[in-house]
Amino acid sequence: MGILWVAVSYMSLILYRSGLPTTAIGFLQLFSQHQALAATTWSLWIVADVILVPITIALYIILKPVSKSLAVGGAILTLAFCIYDPLVSELQSLRLVGYSQAYLAATTEAAKASVITNATGIVSTLPLMTFISYFLTVGPLLFAIAMVESDQFKRGTAVFGVVTNFMAVIGAFNAVGVSSIIVGLLFIVSVPAVALWFILVGAQMIRNYRKTAAAMTQPATLKQI
Repeated sequence: MGILWVAVSYMSLILYRSGLPTTAIGFLQLFSQHQALAATTWSLWIVADVILVPITIALYIILKPVSKSLAVGGAILTLAFCIYDPLVSELQSLRLVGYSQAYLAATTEAAKASVITNATGIVSTLPLMTFISYFLTVGPLLFAIAMVESDQFKRGTAVFGVVTNFMAVIGAFNAVGVSSIIVGLLFIVSVPAVALWFILVGAQMIRNYRKTAAAMTQPATLKQI
């Protein structure tokens, strides 16, 4: 999942390298020129969101003994992201890609006007949808705070998670028009940063599983000897 987040972050930078459009026509023209890239980017986001579901359940199970309230809050908000992001944010973005195809194929001004009207409704809600998706990073942030007191994860990993997920929460305000160089920078770098944190978390979960498995098989081996 972390690798996918890094990949789609890079793909998004390529897609919007000339800047983020501010109008429906701008989005339609951009997506019509890069339909494959746009469709692949939003589709991979959906795949990553689905993969995050079992990860969320695993983190809840591991962190519940440390702090039930943080584990429950983290699980609820992260699962809310897993539902909201693909069914609202990414689905609407894919609809824009579909409208860009219709815009490109339109042969009359009336047909283009109809497509633009439909696309305008989506574009007008994109800032709020993006803000909500980013702000729901509060879920992983709660997980990271619980990790600080957990012996299942390195303290450095936990602190890194707190910092990166807090960056994403602050960066969310860039989507709704908060004009700041710092907020804009956090908006861009927070996703790959959180992705790196998830990769570290996954590696430590695998390490802990192997240690537990080895400890469980050791008594049986000694008994056989």
